[in-house]
Amino acid sequence: METYKLQKVDTKLYIKGLSGPLVFQALYGILAAFLLFVGLYILIGTFAAVIICVPSFFAWLYRVSQIQKKYGPAGWNKKQTAKKLPQFIRIKRRIHQNQQR
Repeated sequence: METYKLQKVDTKLYIKGLSGPLVFQALYGILAAFLLFVGLYILIGTFAAVIICVPSFFAWLYRVSQIQKKYGPAGWNKKQTAKKLPQFIRIKRRIHQNQQR
């Protein structure tokens, strides 16, 4: 009887160069660009839809890739978590204060 080793299957979604929540931001950008293109195509026309949507799509993907390069997946998550934390008040005090006895 043969034995089989159980392996963990990676079910995460990957886009080349992106990881974590930035993958979903890229997908939301793709979806938004497509919906914007369809809306502008119907309302204004083909040329205007292409002129507006294509550069905005590539600008969004460039922005997401720059975030990935600057922070990485772990750094981006930490930054988003830090934004949700409350601001603390700092009290500055001199270290060498004269204490009266």
